[in-house]
Amino acid sequence: MPDSAGPALSAVLMFLLELGLLGSAGFWALTVFSSPWAAVAAVVVVAAVWGLVLSPKAPARPGWPWHTVAGHVLFLLGAVVLFVVGQPVLGGIYLALIVLSLVLTVLYRERLGQESRQARQERHGARAETARPTGRRAAGR
Repeated sequence: MPDSAGPALSAVLMFLLELGLLGSAGFWALTVFSSPWAAVAAVVVVAAVWGLVLSPKAPARPGWPWHTVAGHVLFLLGAVVLFVVGQPVLGGIYLALIVLSLVLTVLYRERLGQESRQARQERHGARAETARPTGRRAAGR
């Protein structure tokens, strides 16, 4: 396997697990509340929290390895939800993918941690560049 294939597979698997988390949240809300609007609301809430805190470009993303730990805890919660609402096959498949993701994370932790640090440095560099004043105050008026 090429040197970059493992981290790339890990990233693809994380994305699929994120989609599974959204699906399990929607399925849970649909089962509990019997309303498609509740399912949409649950998916929107989970997606918003994920986007603000755990996505790769999240403004409030915790450092390595805490974002990975938090993400996998949420994934496990999604698997538990699938078991609770009576979907043991989907829950088992989702749980197997979570275990595979954890194995890949452990195998490629050094590379994934390095990529996480680089992304954080790029975000901080982009913030510093955009922090320049603009408008009338910048012009001295």
